[in-house]
Amino acid sequence: MNTRIAKEEMALMMPTRLGHYFTDDAEYVVPASDTPGVLARIGAFFGALAELPRRRAVMNELTRLTDHELADIGLTRGELDRVFDAEFAAARATSRVAARPFARLVNA
Repeated sequence: MNTRIAKEEMALMMPTRLGHYFTDDAEYVVPASDTPGVLARIGAFFGALAELPRRRAVMNELTRLTDHELADIGLTRGELDRVFDAEFAAARATSRVAARPFARLVNA
């Protein structure tokens, strides 16, 4: 059967959209990245670079303190290198909160 179909008729038979071909496909979701992007890394680098003078000033001031003065604020000379370490600060904060009720009993 060779039937000639005019272009106009063929145009009417063809779908105008291709969306019906992809209805069964799942939506594409961009996976969340655990690693920061290039711009975030560059920003973090310059943020750390800008923070260096403040850190140096704090370290100079802490090293000038005597052992007795360091003990008053709860530090030792061996812990000075870890002052800006986030894990050290978190562990110190939890130990201070845990020790607070005992301090009230001693002062009472």
